[in-house]
Amino acid sequence: MLYRTQLKDLAISQKNKLKLGHGGTLDPLASGVLVIGVNDGCKRLQDYIKCKKIYEAVGMFGFATDTYDSEGKVIAIGPTEHITKEDISQLLTKFIGDIMQVPPMYSALRIDGRRLYDYARKGLSLPRNIQARSIRIDSLSLLDFTTNHNFQIPKTDITITDKNNHVENINQASYPIFKIRVECGSGTYIRSLIHDIGKELGSAAHVVELKRLQQGNFILKKNTLEWNDCLILNNIFEALR
Repeated sequence: MLYRTQLKDLAISQKNKLKLGHGGTLDPLASGVLVIGVNDGCKRLQDYIKCKKIYEAVGMFGFATDTYDSEGKVIAIGPTEHITKEDISQLLTKFIGDIMQVPPMYSALRIDGRRLYDYARKGLSLPRNIQARSIRIDSLSLLDFTTNHNFQIPKTDITITDKNNHVENINQASYPIFKIRVECGSGTYIRSLIHDIGKELGSAAHVVELKRLQQGNFILKKNTLEWNDCLILNNIFEALR
């Protein structure tokens, strides 16, 4: 079995012989399918960047963050008591089809040659606003809506006065989560989708869990390798055959 340090040494020793690439990154919070190209396989990666993807995502109502996920800073809070399962299900139909979506500030898109997350992390002003882009969502369904969960509410610097303008009791049980399944095309940001769902429902929302179930013809736990499997070199060679 190869451990990470050994794998790194192997990659260095083979750097002139082995070409690696990926078919689209995963968010820092996300898990699931990530297509890796090796040598000639890198030529096919563009097809996987543009292909169909399927995700399961969990969002929490009540807080919006600057990263649109639980790793970011809280930028807004909103009420949640009025939200029902029926409200969410009805709203989701609005996002199906060809729609316009604004990418999150913390993303790898470029403006004037610099990635958006570079502007955000360095506190730089954008030369212009982030433009909405056309995306396609083929299927969007609600899998769960509950207040019975173990996800932590994000830390916030918003004052108690500001909080009381929106919600009366700041406690974990007050903030429901919702789980959705999304089948979408290239360029779709699930974090933006969750954020927009919160706004449309008169609240706020951010991603607390995100999993890519499928990318093209690669399906999680069906024809993919787990991370630990990738540490065994023979497994990689077998997958390349």
